[in-house]
Amino acid sequence: MFVADILKVLYAPHKVFKTITQNPKYWGPLLIFVLFIALQSAFYYSFYSKTYYEQTTPAISNLGEWTESATLWTNYSGVVVSSNYLDFMNSSFYGNSSLQFDASNANSISIEIPRFSDVNCTPSAFTALSMRIKQADPQVAPIGATLTLYSLGTTNTFKYDLTNDLSNTSVIGTWNNITIPVGGDNSDWQTNGNPTWQNITGLKLDLNFPSAASKISLRVAGLFFRGSFQSPVKTDFGGFVIYALQLVVTQFLFQWLLFTGIMFIVIKGLKGTIVWKPLFIAVGFALTITLIQSIINSASLTTLPAINYPVEVLTGLPVESTVLANTISMNATTYTLIASVIQLITYVWIVALGSLIVRALEPEFTWLKCIATSAVGFIVTILLMSILGV
Repeated sequence: MFVADILKVLYAPHKVFKTITQNPKYWGPLLIFVLFIALQSAFYYSFYSKTYYEQTTPAISNLGEWTESATLWTNYSGVVVSSNYLDFMNSSFYGNSSLQFDASNANSISIEIPRFSDVNCTPSAFTALSMRIKQADPQVAPIGATLTLYSLGTTNTFKYDLTNDLSNTSVIGTWNNITIPVGGDNSDWQTNGNPTWQNITGLKLDLNFPSAASKISLRVAGLFFRGSFQSPVKTDFGGFVIYALQLVVTQFLFQWLLFTGIMFIVIKGLKGTIVWKPLFIAVGFALTITLIQSIINSASLTTLPAINYPVEVLTGLPVESTVLANTISMNATTYTLIASVIQLITYVWIVALGSLIVRALEPEFTWLKCIATSAVGFIVTILLMSILGV
């Protein structure tokens, strides 16, 4: 019986709500609730199977791990290593300081982390190394810059000529974001000994200047390996399931309870003789429309390409995060348009059903009162859910 009532919500709502409000039973809304959990969870699984977030070492939650502690770095003679708490990347992901290296009366400087946990730089793992460098002094570009990666010790190395990346004098005094491809058969890297990309265990940066400078000052932040993209569905399936179920359950229950509660208050304010249970049951039946929305949204995912979210989108640094976010949004334009249209239709449909529910419960109300009660109830519900982050 209640299954037939669910279907009638779609094609004969003006009749079925009279029946539902006269003999309210919980079985129909409970079935809708269970179906919503299944359909919306399937939607989230499909959606997040197409989204890939960049993995890093150190972890993205602490991209400043290697550039916040001077103790990780070799103390070369004549080079002073210190933390700079005034000039750093303005993002919690990078920590609250950068690392500063100072040398006096020298024409070169070397900085080195001799050892960190093994990093796999094969094609199936990390494929790039990023670092933020600011050359505060001298005001001339280096004539030579070499990045060395150690593999299971300092005698097995990969060397990369970084001179071109630091040759632009216009970036002196500003943070320079450098990303270098690693791994594979990249001919830009020169090997010494028997290094393996599967075990990168340290690094060193050497800079040479055309003449001795009274002061060489470098600042480094955000040093990490990157380039591996993974879906949250695969990286933490158990955590994803818990997240999806919590989200789906709270979405339905909050919408059901808030919409009912606000309409109840409005009807009472209009001197209606309302009873909670029939209104609550009827609103539960009206949420049948969310099942249709879930099905259409899942079907529309065929228009959504696989989307990679690089680190810069998540760290929220000005300009770069905005540019990347806009690019991602453009790739999802078709899906976003379909989802927005379906969302609007769903809202209007539920408001229309809400007005029929009010009419069935309060036949003395004018249609204007019924529509206004439903519209106010649903708009306030959406606003509250937005504020609560549901």
